[in-house]
Amino acid sequence: MQIRLASNTDLQTLSHVFDQYRQSREQLSDINGCYSFLSQRLSENDSIIFVALEEGHLLGFIQLYPSFSSLMLKPVWFFDDAFVLPQYRSKGIASQMIARARVLATSAQVALINRHMEQDLKV
Repeated sequence: MQIRLASNTDLQTLSHVFDQYRQSREQLSDINGCYSFLSQRLSENDSIIFVALEEGHLLGFIQLYPSFSSLMLKPVWFFDDAFVLPQYRSKGIASQMIARARVLATSAQVALINRHMEQDLKV
């Protein structure tokens, strides 16, 4: 399995997985809206998206949103969006994506914060 930063070449497949994520959070399907949202995030470089792939198939993603903490007096990355396709769950994929995000956050000297309990995430 490979975990890497998402790029524009992932947009089509990632949009479908992102749409499934949103539906798991009781949102209506909106493939075009997902594509547009993710395309903007990548082009404006205002979120960091890691994707998990195996043999060219996208298994899941985690999306980090840069911000700042006045209490911590430093930059932070929030991760609210984490999702693994149902057929690939319970294989540690989400944990591996989170670990990769932690490595990047540590190297950038940024705190990584999850605003939700892990059991609430569809991982």
